Amino acid sequence: MDDGWQNYGRVLTVGQVAATPAAWFAAIMIASLFVGATMLCVPHAAVMVSILPGFLPALASLTVLADILTAYVLWGQARAGEEPALVVLAATYCGTAVLVAVNAWVFPATFPVSARHVGHLAAWAWVFSHAFFALGAASYGLYPSSRGAPRSFRLSALGIVSVAGSLVAAAIVLAQSRYLPPLIAHGLFFRLPRLLSGLMPLVMAFAVVALVARRRVRTVLDTWLLVAMVGMWCDAALMNRGGGRFTAGWYGGHVISLAASLTVLMACLFEANWLYRRLVLREARMTTTNASLRAANSELATIAERDELTHLLNRRAILARLAERFAAWQGEGSAFSVLMVDLDHFKEINDEAGHLGGDEVLAQVALRLRAAVRASDAVGRYGGEEFIVVLPGTVGEGARKVGLKLIEVVRATPFGYKGLAMRMTVSVGGACVDKGDEDLDALIARADRALYVAKRDGRDRQAWMDASYPDDVCACG
Repeated sequence: MDDGWQNYGRVLTVGQVAATPAAWFAAIMIASLFVGATMLCVPHAAVMVSILPGFLPALASLTVLADILTAYVLWGQARAGEEPALVVLAATYCGTAVLVAVNAWVFPATFPVSARHVGHLAAWAWVFSHAFFALGAASYGLYPSSRGAPRSFRLSALGIVSVAGSLVAAAIVLAQSRYLPPLIAHGLFFRLPRLLSGLMPLVMAFAVVALVARRRVRTVLDTWLLVAMVGMWCDAALMNRGGGRFTAGWYGGHVISLAASLTVLMACLFEANWLYRRLVLREARMTTTNASLRAANSELATIAERDELTHLLNRRAILARLAERFAAWQGEGSAFSVLMVDLDHFKEINDEAGHLGGDEVLAQVALRLRAAVRASDAVGRYGGEEFIVVLPGTVGEGARKVGLKLIEVVRATPFGYKGLAMRMTVSVGGACVDKGDEDLDALIARADRALYVAKRDGRDRQAWMDASYPDDVCACG
């Protein structure tokens, strides 16, 4: 069952659930019960039994309700799995429910409608309901079990429902016409004509052969449909054997017919509920898996855009943020500034503390730079000991104050590594985005030029290259 569930690309339906040994055992027991009850009732089938008040209306109502619910469940399963074969079975149960309701409604002593006003409609409705069910089961067995595309499924379902509805309507019209011989022959007693007595078992046998030979009775639905066919055959046998209304066979046939309808309904509801529970569990597992995947993807994305040493944005990520800001400026005019920050005399740190000590200083500088700016500002490692800071919405004097702050936080406190206290300074080159910047490279080039000027003029300071400051004219701190 698990393999079938996992291998199906679409929704698994009751028409696809494989029959288990337990299902076969239960089905055989119920079918044996039907046959055993029929054999016990046959010797007394013709014995008249006093009618119980409300027995037939309640029995007929339950049978119709069971058939309608079964049709509803099968229709929902057919739509979920786009299986026309299940539409055939749903239409069969729905049509059977209509004919059973007609039989009960016009049956004498049941409802305030007399059979005398409708000819032999009640008796023929009973005959046609059994024949319709057997033909429907045979059609289901012979119908290809492959699933179709949504459009082909809708067309197939429309054709199946149209054919079934036409057959039911024709049966009702024919039953109350004068073209059929009367079934009620001797007052309250009636016997089926020999043609019907021999024909109905053949139709039911054909349905059984279709289910067994074509579908191999592999699924739970096929198994219990066979049980329903056994029940319908027992119903017909007892009705015919009893020879009249209100006999032991008449009552026994109705009870077995109801039991046959309920067994398929219970099987469908059980399997549908089981499939629903499996679907909920599967959805819960998928939700958990998707959450884990999203978390893993988020972690991978973070790892992919972070510098391994400083945990700041790496070169690719910081340039991507710069490109986003530049595009926003071109589209919306959202100004921003770029700061290039470079450590002064970093080679001396490597010579004094070694490359591990240099890496530690780089990491500590990164922490100070990140802490000195806003959460909305982007800080990344551009390469080696050089960093880039992007300041959205900050230009002019505000941006230059940020540059001075970065210089101060690095200069203020020595950096420690294995007992060494090392002082470090940085040089900052800044540029505000300007309408003269044709692309992002032009803006970075101006900031890089400003950084060169800051280093040339003595380091531990900042320089700016923008519209307010011509080349080589820098405001330094």
